[in-house]
Formats: sequence, structure tokens, C-alpha cells
Amino acid sequence: MYRTRDFIFKDVVNLSGNLLGFISDIILNFSDKRVQGFVVTPNSLFKKSLNIFLEDVVSFASIVVVTDTNRRKLLQFSNIKGMNVVNKKGYLIGIVEDILFHKSTFSIKALILSVGFINNFIDGKKILLIDDLILGEKNLLYRGESENLKFSNSPYKLLDLKEKGKA
Repeated sequence: MYRTRDFIFKDVVNLSGNLLGFISDIILNFSDKRVQGFVVTPNSLFKKSLNIFLEDVVSFASIVVVTDTNRRKLLQFSNIKGMNVVNKKGYLIGIVEDILFHKSTFSIKALILSVGFINNFIDGKKILLIDDLILGEKNLLYRGESENLKFSNSPYKLLDLKEKGKA
């Protein structure tokens, strides 16, 4: 699985080897649940940002090589990052922090939510499947039934489990 940080700040060049800039954001198609491409910010202050679609990418190595660019206005991850995710009753579940998408198909699988600094540290962050989310103008609506499902990435919990097994 990929996250946004796997692409941010990667250099982008065209087939001629000219540096176009660096990837600054990801372009999303929320209705198709896909990553469509990337936003490229040029190194020059006087140039505008470019969009590159996945179809135009030749290589995803340490430097991204592309065949074509465009300047259309599209939904970017930065537009939904920081959005509140609420349940059907209107209660806040968390705030969008990152996105998970498949390595080969670039289909969006889940959103990673922050539930607050202390709760992130103690319980870990929440991961919600994209199929259970509806994008609104100001919020994301979680329509799933498994709110009690929690994923944890806290290393001390793993150590605690190992010690309990020894006793």
C-alpha cells in the first residue's frame, strides 16, 4: 500500500530530462475511489502548478518521468486533509490525516484518521475503509457499522502482550 508521503517531494521530469518540479499533492477521484494523478509544483516562483495523470507517467523510480501535463482544477488530497469525519448521528469520529491506496491499481482503500494527539499516542490512529465514506462539502460521513473497529500501531502494546505470554 502507498500513502501520500511515498510521493510528496519526488522530482518530476519530462521525457527530454527537463525538471518540471516536485510532487506536492495527489489528485483524487472520490466517486471512482481512485488516485488519478499528482500535482507538480515548479521550482520557479513565476510558474503555476501542473497536473500529471497516471496514464502519463512512464516511471515511478526516485524521479518520476512523465509524457504530458495539464492545468485543470481537480480534487486534491489537500482539499480533504483536515476534514472532520462524522457518523450518522453527527458525532465526530476523527480528522482526515492520510490516505492508503493500492500499489499497482492506485485504487483508494482507506483513510487514516487522527483522533487527537494523546489518543493517537495511546490507542493509535483509526483507519476507515473508503467504501464506508461519503464526501460532503464540509465533512465526510461515515456510514459503516463497525465504529468499534480500531487499528493500533503502538509498540508498547506489542511488548505488553509478549510479557503477558511469558507469565
